[in-house]
Amino acid sequence: MKTLNIKNTILGTVLFFLTSFAFAHPTGNMITIGENVLWSYINPINDLNHYACVMIWKKGSQPKVFIQSEYAASDFMLYNNQNEIYIIERRFLQASDEFHIRVLKSTIGSQPKVIWDWFKDDYRIGEGGFFMLSDNQMVFGKYPEIYSSKKGEQPKKYFEFDLPIKRIRAVEDSQILLLDDEGCYLVQQNGSILEQWNELTDPSVQNSPLNRNQLFDADYSNGELLLSYWGRRSFDLIDAKGNRQIILQQTEPLTPHWVAFWNKEKLLFSSQLIFDGSTPKPHLTLLNEQNDQRVVWSIQ
Repeated sequence: MKTLNIKNTILGTVLFFLTSFAFAHPTGNMITIGENVLWSYINPINDLNHYACVMIWKKGSQPKVFIQSEYAASDFMLYNNQNEIYIIERRFLQASDEFHIRVLKSTIGSQPKVIWDWFKDDYRIGEGGFFMLSDNQMVFGKYPEIYSSKKGEQPKKYFEFDLPIKRIRAVEDSQILLLDDEGCYLVQQNGSILEQWNELTDPSVQNSPLNRNQLFDADYSNGELLLSYWGRRSFDLIDAKGNRQIILQQTEPLTPHWVAFWNKEKLLFSSQLIFDGSTPKPHLTLLNEQNDQRVVWSIQ
């Protein structure tokens, strides 16, 4: 009986490890660069070893792999400054129970180059959003703080903020969008608030995925706030006058994750969360100015 219990414990640990990575997605984000859209996922989709990739798509073509990780239990996080693409690649080292990351830099059509080589990551850098101040300095969100890190140095607080923050995003005019579970804050580089949106979740919501009635992602452009509302399985838009509307309502098992403005169109990324041990399947929708929907990438 004791041997059986030990075997069950080991099996449970292995299954938890594999399942945790199967459900780690979506870890990453989605960005737009000119006529291209890039997002992080895994390739192949059903591989429990979780080899991360960055996908790329433009109108008139099919989504394809932009960069593929050589490492199992890996993830990619993305940031672009105009035409420059910064990519954090993360891998989990099971033997030492550690995350390691490196930073790559690229442009569309060029091979990514390493600008920060592998180092131990105690902060899960990039998971809560990041942007680069230069090739040698980044800013990233790690609940509940915002940090700055120079190449080869330990992270330090970038600025003080009164509320716990779970995600950050660089937006127009060098401003930063901060996100917590139920609010968004548009701030300057020193943390001073330019605009804020409070109480964005509905406390009456029931049966939210994993019982988490929260915001998942947000983007800001020209006075408008685009929301991925995990709890209600909806994508919402708040216009410059403060009017809010649901622009896409998903139903179970589709769960909203990433959002991005793309000129006057909107990109809305969901995943099928089924919790049966399989990898979440992606579902990317493009919404044009007339709110017409087009499914860009969907795997059943």
